[in-house]
Parts: sequence; C-alpha cells; structure tokens
Amino acid sequence: MSSSPHLAPEAYRAILESLPAGVYLVDRDRRILFWNDGAERLSGYFRHEVIGRRCADDFLMHCDEFNEALCGSACPLVDTMHDGRPREADLFLRHKNGQRVPVRVRSAPIRDEGGAVIGACEYFDERVVFISAGHRETVDLSPSLDEQTQLPGRHALRKHLESLLVDFRASGIPFGVLAIAIDNLEGLRASGGNNVVGSVFYSAGQTFAKNVGIGNLVGRWSHTRFLATLAGCSAATLLSCAVRLKRLAGLAAVPWWGNRLSFSVSIGGSVVRDRDTADTIIQRACTRLDACLEKGGNHAAVD
Repeated sequence: MSSSPHLAPEAYRAILESLPAGVYLVDRDRRILFWNDGAERLSGYFRHEVIGRRCADDFLMHCDEFNEALCGSACPLVDTMHDGRPREADLFLRHKNGQRVPVRVRSAPIRDEGGAVIGACEYFDERVVFISAGHRETVDLSPSLDEQTQLPGRHALRKHLESLLVDFRASGIPFGVLAIAIDNLEGLRASGGNNVVGSVFYSAGQTFAKNVGIGNLVGRWSHTRFLATLAGCSAATLLSCAVRLKRLAGLAAVPWWGNRLSFSVSIGGSVVRDRDTADTIIQRACTRLDACLEKGGNHAAVD
C-alpha cells in the first residue's frame, strides 16, 4: 500500500506566495514568521521590514471605522489562538504611506502534530465598499490623473459630474457632491514644507478613493481641495458618507521623520436640485465646506 504524498515545506511556501491576498503567520507571541507578496502589495511593507516584529507593533494598526484599535485584546488572531476557532471581520489597515485601506481579514489557528495551537494565520484582502447605487457609466480617467495624488483631475471630475446631471434630467436619479479640504494646510506647510503637504494629500486622497464606495468618484479638484461624487444618494446618505470619510481621514497617519503625522479634514456637500449645473452644485458644496472651515475645521455638513 502506498503512503499518502507529503509536500515539502518549500511547496507550502510557494502556494502561500502565489495567493493574491495578503497572508502572514505569527507564533504564540504574535511575532511575524511569514509575510507573502500579497501582504507586501496591500500594506506597502516589505517582508524584511516586518519579519520578526510583533503584529501588535505600531504599523498595521487594524481598527474599525470608529477608531477602536484591534491590535490589543480585541485582535482576531489573539482570540483565534485562545480558543482555536477561525474568525472573520471587516476592518481598516493602515498602509505604510498612511492611508486607511478597507480589508476583510480571516484568521485561522496553526496547530502542531498533537493538535496544540502554536500560532495563527491571517488572510486579508481589500474589500469593496458600498455606499450608494453608483453610476453605470465608466469614465476613462487614465489621461487626467493628478500627479501628486494619483487620482482623477479636474477635467475627469467635471466630465463625470456632467454625465450624472444628464442622468438626473432624464430619469431623476439623484446624486451628491462633496468638497473636501485638509485642515490647517498652511500650518502643515510651515512645519514640513511642500513635501509633507504632498504626502498628506496622497494619504488623504487614497483613503477617500478606497472608501468612497464602488461606482463613485473622488479626485483632485484644485490645488487645495478634493471633490467626490456619489450617485443614487439622498442628503442623509451623503452626510453619512461625509462623516465616515472625515473619520477615516483622521485615522490615517503619514510617516514623517520616524514618526506618524496625523491630520484632519473638513467636508461640505450638497445634493442635486432641479435646474442645477455643475457649477451651481459645486458652489453649494464649497460654501458648506467654507462654513465648516470657519468653525475651526474637522467638521462635515451637507444641504
């Protein structure tokens, strides 16, 4: 009778490396033993930067959208190692560049030959955020990406907004616009120069892009502001999204000279009205934003 075939450890490693999702393994002390290519791509951290470190150290910083840290007693890996049961959760990891990325994480125990739990594995992948119905048209954004944020620029945003207006006039499909500004931008520039401002804009923009919702669009409207469009939303949905994006931006943290630089944003928004043009709805959103900034920033309001 032939025995069952056994794969060599190198074969198991090759399988884990080939997975598109992020995978890492930890021991009982939560020290990282393995970090695959997918984990590098999704987190921005190379394996040589994390192997040997504890996952509870200040780098991934898993949290929920209310900023409850999950790298302590609420860590899924800790719970899995405690009772041996797999878990799944929707969280936000902090990318090496500072932005918050929505991910779905799954943890599973690692056992020795006797069945004792000797570590855990976490499998994570970027998840799709749903906020509203989204817009059916796909806009070609590649020619007009903003160099600093790698987001759509003003031309692409206006084109997309005009298509939303056509749909609204033809079938009454509502949509909203959010105008977003980094708070205390001149203070950031005074403390760190244009380099820190560029890093903050990139981190903020990528956080918005990952969390604005499938089918919606966010981009660089001007030197100091972002603009986001949300299709199929009411004023209540638009406000909920604005508050959520403001909160997530506050959870981002840009790496700066060995530390992490936090920032806040203000957001103003407006839902489309009859006889609106692209300029009128943007103006209302910007007026709301200006009012939020006058209050000291870190505010969100829509009309």
